[in-house]
Amino acid sequence: MAYKLRSGVSYVWVGPAPVFLDLYHNRYFKLSPSGAAALRRLERGQMAIPGDSEILLGSGLISATEYPSIVAPTGNMPAITGSYFDQARRPSLGHVMVAVIDQLWALAIIRWVGLAAAVAKLERRIQRTHGHERHDDIGRLVGSYRLIDLLLSAENRCLVRSFALARSLTRYSVVFNLVIGVRTGPFGAHCWIQKGERSVSDHRDKAREYVPVLIL
Repeated sequence: MAYKLRSGVSYVWVGPAPVFLDLYHNRYFKLSPSGAAALRRLERGQMAIPGDSEILLGSGLISATEYPSIVAPTGNMPAITGSYFDQARRPSLGHVMVAVIDQLWALAIIRWVGLAAAVAKLERRIQRTHGHERHDDIGRLVGSYRLIDLLLSAENRCLVRSFALARSLTRYSVVFNLVIGVRTGPFGAHCWIQKGERSVSDHRDKAREYVPVLIL
């Protein structure tokens, strides 16, 4: 029997425990020690211990498939060594309007339609981005979001703010990654935009303590 992750589910190992993100239920969670051990064996193609498949299928995290098993944690991102925040430029009125419109879009779709739909819509936009970008547009967009941060604190708004900035960047054909990361001890989650080894949505050190659980 072959298995795959259920649609909308991703995970990453943080120490000995896998931390899951379930987009459709907008939640993070860990597996029990027995579930974590079963997942390790599944990753290695060793579903030999009786009860492994029942544990993982019963959790709703995986489903059976006729194709070879594809169950693996989210990969890594390049280490962040710089930030566009350090080179933010004075925004134009047009860039500020884009930032305002896209933050309203992100707030509405995440709150009223759901995180899974927001990810799907953004992923389609990213796939249509061709990379004919101008460095000046990135700097002015970052400057626009920093200006709005003076009115609306960036604290506890990382999800809406990052989804909005991602949508704004696609308008200017900028290639980037949107990342959702987690940490444990204490648990925390953070969303940010990264372009290569540079952060677009935060100062350089903000995302370093988080491990990616979802990368677009």
